[in-house]
Amino acid sequence: MKLKNISLSLLIFLMPASAEVSLKDKVSQFIMVSADTDSPEKIKKLIDENIGGIQVQWGSFSLGETQKFIAKIYESTPTFYPFIAIDYEGGTVFHSETLGLMDLPTNMMLGAANAPNDTASLFYLAGLELKKAGINMSFSPVLDINTNPMNPIIGIRSFSSNPEKAYALGNSVVNGFKAANIISTIKHFPGHGDTFLDSHKTLPEVRLPEYELINKHMYPFKRIIEEKNIDCLMTAHVLYTSLDKEMPASLSKKIMKDILRDSLKYDGLIITDSLDMKAITSKYDIPTAAFIALKNGADILLIGRGDFYAVRDKIISEILKGNIDINRINESYERIQRVKKKYNVGPLRVSDDFNRAYDSITRALSAKAITLFKDSVKAIPLDKSSDIAAIFFVPERFYPDTIIFYRKLLEYGYNVKQYNFSINPSIEDLKKIEEIASKSKMTLIGSFQWSGVQNLNQKKAINRMMSLSKKNVLISLMSPYDVNNFPKATTVIMTYGITPFTMETMADVLSGTSQPKGVLPVQINFD
Repeated sequence: MKLKNISLSLLIFLMPASAEVSLKDKVSQFIMVSADTDSPEKIKKLIDENIGGIQVQWGSFSLGETQKFIAKIYESTPTFYPFIAIDYEGGTVFHSETLGLMDLPTNMMLGAANAPNDTASLFYLAGLELKKAGINMSFSPVLDINTNPMNPIIGIRSFSSNPEKAYALGNSVVNGFKAANIISTIKHFPGHGDTFLDSHKTLPEVRLPEYELINKHMYPFKRIIEEKNIDCLMTAHVLYTSLDKEMPASLSKKIMKDILRDSLKYDGLIITDSLDMKAITSKYDIPTAAFIALKNGADILLIGRGDFYAVRDKIISEILKGNIDINRINESYERIQRVKKKYNVGPLRVSDDFNRAYDSITRALSAKAITLFKDSVKAIPLDKSSDIAAIFFVPERFYPDTIIFYRKLLEYGYNVKQYNFSINPSIEDLKKIEEIASKSKMTLIGSFQWSGVQNLNQKKAINRMMSLSKKNVLISLMSPYDVNNFPKATTVIMTYGITPFTMETMADVLSGTSQPKGVLPVQINFD
């Protein structure tokens, strides 16, 4: 029904179901903001306003600091406790230094291991870790089918280019989190895996035909929805021209209502990707985008660093003007309360006796994931009589993990020296690298590339090393697609990410102590 020129008090009176809750509080429940742990007082004020959720964001925080921050949130006694969410997936999206939580394997590493039962166990334990911190929602798993090797934002965040494998492993993550009473959020519907652009920076377009989107990219989402195994789904800031020529999925009525609600019969929460990303703000201000998303089917409006009060005021204003159906407001409000009740959202205490089990399973998955892509010169196991130089190009935050690899090779009796360089080596670095490689009988080269975002200086240095060193092993540390940059590589091993466990396992494989068991989870054309 359309309501024009009507007072707020009369509107509340006319609302069906849970009419004792004010319109302001209902609308507050739709909004989720991002916050660092250095802003507890600001967040406490939002909790007192009955905000629907808080996404704990990036920063270098210990687990103790994270717990202290979330404990402060729970010092308030709002009408509704908030969702407290995190992007808890492996790869470059999350690192253990961020919030003091445990290291996670990347999704592509899990795809190479292809062990659904171990994956479910791992995420059950990871879920207990989240509960220990006070977190009740994870924006994972990523169900995107990475079919574009140059995808700048998904890459190793994807389990596989195979829809069935992505479904099976994604469902394992959901089951593991659910056993720990953590709310999973499958993303990014209807699939971000075929994009060439990063939605943080611009609005990507996918021009695939509808049948391909439905049968391949939507497949993992459809399967999990059909099994009624999910309570939250995140939409993509991507324009799918065969589905909606005007609106990205996160604002699209055709995708959220016609496809998700009506066709797939999904009745869980729909959350937008963060509305402060350039894909959205290049065309809309955040309050306007939030209103459009809500009107067209979203339940939770993730506004990132946006202004909570401006968004709430905009939505209330549009309601009072009669520009959104009151039933649409009540539907989302009731969905949110149903999920909060189901997962008992609020302060919880959990012991940390599970850490040892988590380590054990993660180590086992790493052992199953390491993939020997090529070894035409039989360089593995490494020759103990050779002087070995291990040259890794990695961000500084991964240096401690590479030292684990170095230490393990020393324990196996190898004469090895390790060198870490920036992923964007300088001219001085290049000279030093050439000198090291020319003097080494064996060079282990750690390549750190992120899908389509290629670092040309690193690529140049690696190709130069291959021409100088007598024998070498290329170790693809992140995106496996980067092997196409190095056609002269004779031995290639893939880890799909850097954790202490992958570094240990890689040393085991290179020493011949264990065998590489991983199966390449994506298609790569390598000459």
